[in-house]
Amino acid sequence: MRKPSLVFFLLFFSFLGMAQKGRHKKDSTNIYQKVDTNYITSFKDLLNVKLFAVVRTNKFIIADHDSLSSIEYTINTKLNMGISFTFKGIGFDIEYSPPGINNDDARYGKSHQFAVSTSANARRFIYDIYYREYKGFRTSAMYKVPGDTTFDYSRRGDIRNYNAGCILTYVFNHRRFSSAAPYSLSQKQRKSAGSLLLGTYAFLYGLTADSIIYPDSVYTKFRKAMQFNAAASYTFGISCGYTFTLVFGKKKNWFINIATLPGISYQEFYSVNAFDKSTFNQNSFALSLQSRFSMGYNRKNYFIGVYWMGNNFVLGDDTHASINYKYGTFKFYYGHRFDIRKLLKKKL
Repeated sequence: MRKPSLVFFLLFFSFLGMAQKGRHKKDSTNIYQKVDTNYITSFKDLLNVKLFAVVRTNKFIIADHDSLSSIEYTINTKLNMGISFTFKGIGFDIEYSPPGINNDDARYGKSHQFAVSTSANARRFIYDIYYREYKGFRTSAMYKVPGDTTFDYSRRGDIRNYNAGCILTYVFNHRRFSSAAPYSLSQKQRKSAGSLLLGTYAFLYGLTADSIIYPDSVYTKFRKAMQFNAAASYTFGISCGYTFTLVFGKKKNWFINIATLPGISYQEFYSVNAFDKSTFNQNSFALSLQSRFSMGYNRKNYFIGVYWMGNNFVLGDDTHASINYKYGTFKFYYGHRFDIRKLLKKKL
């Protein structure tokens, strides 16, 4: 009885040791890869070359809740073309305004923009650090021209807004969900997956004009505290949301991603009256919404798709008035991936 028992235990512990060895080997592989390779494929060792067309929007809405009056200003949006290069997670874009396309300055006025930013869809974090400055706005609706019976857009080349900030978002399911796959295309989502998102953001928003911000024919509809020609807001907030990528098709190359990230912020709002230069200051809580949508086709050698990113922040919000600041990006792209090592080996 002792010999069979001893053999049994030896066999049992031998199989257990083999199982543990195999399990440790698998875990070590996953730790090295840092992601579940059944769900995510990385293309960081390949050179991504992408052609794209992009349209950016920037607008703000001023609302007087007492008189139920509101006005919206927007830039004269332009279509830009460009090319981008990405390798080892580092990339840069070059873009320009093609001649013969953006020819509506006579109708809507001319807008100038300057922006610098750095962003990444990393494994655990999504971040965006930026500075944007726009000058030259127009109303989105037509207003009566003073002393005339006609209606026209109010073109304000003197209005300038600027926004500097940082957005940081943590991806909980970073082993099976890729935040880079639907947007930077440095990875591929092989199976459908989603993740809870937790973020924080901080930014400074400013708005200036040479005279009162409203068209002459409507400024009396807004109360005195809102008749300003300069305003600024310092905002700190937290957000929580969810994102999901649906992968479909015979070879799982098609994808659709949706992400939504509502938030709440604490802010200090400051404005200067255009007539008597009196100041208005207010501390309050406000809401925000960050959203993304992307769809496309992603293979190892090439990819094609579109995406839209939008941000909506409420500034200086209380029971009497608010400023709603919105900006977004719509981009269409087509790209190829190149294995630089193979190309060099062929040449050698």
